[in-house]
Amino acid sequence: MTDRTLADAAGPAGLLRRELGNPLFRNAYALMLNGGVTTALGAAFWLVGPFFYGPADYGRNTAMNQAVMFVGGVTMLNFLLIRFVPESAGSTRRLVLACYALGAAAAALVGAAFLVTVNVWGRGWSNFDGLRGFWPGVLFVAMAIAWNLWNAMEGTFTGLRRAGWVPVANTVWSLTRLGLVMALAGAFPHNGIVLSWYLPVMVLLPPVNRLIFGRLIPAHRRANAGRGHRSTRREILGYLGPGYLGGALQFATVSLVPLVVAAHLTPGTNACFQMAWVPGMMLDLLALTLSYSLTVEGSFDRAALAGSTRAALRRTVVLLVPVTAVVVAAAPLGLRIYGHGYEAGAPLLQWLALAVLPKAVIELYIGALRVRNRTGLVAVLQGVRLAGVLGLVVLLVDPAHLYTIGVAVVVVNVAVAAAVLPGLRRTIRPARAASGPSLGGPGREES
Repeated sequence: MTDRTLADAAGPAGLLRRELGNPLFRNAYALMLNGGVTTALGAAFWLVGPFFYGPADYGRNTAMNQAVMFVGGVTMLNFLLIRFVPESAGSTRRLVLACYALGAAAAALVGAAFLVTVNVWGRGWSNFDGLRGFWPGVLFVAMAIAWNLWNAMEGTFTGLRRAGWVPVANTVWSLTRLGLVMALAGAFPHNGIVLSWYLPVMVLLPPVNRLIFGRLIPAHRRANAGRGHRSTRREILGYLGPGYLGGALQFATVSLVPLVVAAHLTPGTNACFQMAWVPGMMLDLLALTLSYSLTVEGSFDRAALAGSTRAALRRTVVLLVPVTAVVVAAAPLGLRIYGHGYEAGAPLLQWLALAVLPKAVIELYIGALRVRNRTGLVAVLQGVRLAGVLGLVVLLVDPAHLYTIGVAVVVVNVAVAAAVLPGLRRTIRPARAASGPSLGGPGREES
């Protein structure tokens, strides 16, 4: 190889080619790009909202949006798609359709249960007019089902190792909802934010799934016919119960907290909380992306799990430390742009940013556990984290000092991250030193 060729390989273009040539990083970067696009366009969405909707309507809309996201998200089966689609071939279509059907049915049932019990969620929800009546209830359930399927669609793209389509779909959705939030303000001043969020989802689901079932799944089937391990139906069903519990608890840690907090705050104060909580949870996408990609690549090539985990851990530190520093420094100015006194939520956002790195450590370990089918331990870890965060939030929530919610999130995640570190260290050891026959063969490390 000539000196010029070596220089080209070592330059930025060569580095980019090597990074994108590794499916672990290619999928992860696609999901990170999705997070960046969603965050940027989401910031524009939330920036525009206060100019068209008053603080009280804004607080009610964001609370209802969190309720829909909770119902649609806590019932999704992404964990199953991400884990088993990579090693499937002829059964991929049946697996995806089964996850869609089960997720949609669960979202309908949980949504109906939420509507029936809404009065017991607290004073803030018992007076919520947007959930009263037959047709508002039907719309709520329909939006929850649509959100469930949208998330399952993202899981399918990721499991197919075609996560590059995720930011494409979400960019179209984000731009559409941005236009609608302004267009609907006159006709629907009290619920235009929620409608602008979910109507585009309902419209985009059919064409996007036509791409998945008409093109991507057949290509995946052809490329993977006769390759590698195939989990049996019994193994998948055995994974379903504890795997679902772990996934639901993980999502509840993000989405249940706003529902609990909303019951203790006025709509105006809840708007300040949401302005910090939403971008804080968008940062969580960075912690989750490498974990999801690790599960996909570990399922596709189990022998490479140790090396892939080492590489993912390095990327996590390199990426998240500067992001955390930027958010902590910029949070006061960033929220001040929105007006309405929303900068009061800046300390909360700063604490939520500090929680991202310990969250990433936990999620990487969980990503490796899923490859090993240790879903019981995943459920335990997620349950401990949810119980700890909810318990401390209920204890510390103070309308005058919203940052205490962030303190609770940091404390719990640091404690859980410290508890899983020994297991993560064992996971990243070369395969010859790791226990368990499923990791046989030399680990491959990508720097």
